Amino acid sequence: MKNLILIIATVLSFSTGAFASNIGDGSLAIVKSAKVTMTLENEAQKEFILSSVFEADNDNIAMVFESSVEMIQVYNNNGDLEMMFPVGSTEVNLGMSLFTEGAYKMGFQVEGMSEVQFTNLQVK
Repeated sequence: MKNLILIIATVLSFSTGAFASNIGDGSLAIVKSAKVTMTLENEAQKEFILSSVFEADNDNIAMVFESSVEMIQVYNNNGDLEMMFPVGSTEVNLGMSLFTEGAYKMGFQVEGMSEVQFTNLQVK
């Protein structure tokens, strides 16, 4: 009986951890609001972005990554580099005052990953 309870508790703890994220509803959108939408390039990116939310009070997107973000690159709709800045943290806050209305591609250089991870940002 003791083993059965232990097995049930273990299974429940793993299943709770697997589903505890604001990133997963089957879509690639990680932030959706009236002002901004951010989408991932692929499903695998859900593994290193732990959470993301648009904070209307602060007018920014707050993101938490599994590993430290070394650099963020922001490209406009034409593919031209508009901004690039170092971060050095697992927590990233993107102020909307940096962006005008339009579409952007954002590249995150994450520690331990050889390729830049891109997301799409649509500012309305």
